[in-house]
Amino acid sequence: MISNHFTATGIVFNAANEILMIHHNKMRVWLPPGGHIDENELPTNAAIREIFEETGVHAKVLPNKGNPNLSDKHSTELDRPFAILLEDIEGDGTHNHIDMVFLCVAITAELKPQKDEVDGIGWFSFEQIKRLKTFDNVIKTIARAIEERIT
Repeated sequence: MISNHFTATGIVFNAANEILMIHHNKMRVWLPPGGHIDENELPTNAAIREIFEETGVHAKVLPNKGNPNLSDKHSTELDRPFAILLEDIEGDGTHNHIDMVFLCVAITAELKPQKDEVDGIGWFSFEQIKRLKTFDNVIKTIARAIEERIT
């Protein structure tokens, strides 16, 4: 049986354009902070909540440059994710995360790791991130996020 879960991740930049990464206890790799979207929770709110819960950092989602402004009195256009990834968690296609990745900026930078899920935390340059134990798609996504932020 296939299990798909909606998740939200924040690629968080600080004032020095470093990126916030956590070392995930269960996965044993470095990742941007994120997690499952709760029932009735908006994806951007989930990303902000997960960033704070895992790291103690207050952040805000950066608006996606491609939003076409379709809001009216009956609807509100949500911030679009920077990327949406289907991540195969178990490696066999049975447990997937539909991960909405948002670009974020830190409002506060003090790190307070959530010890239940995180056993390492820090602000890293892209060169440092490339040397961390992580997944190839994390490196690719962060590289593209940096390009997007610069342009």
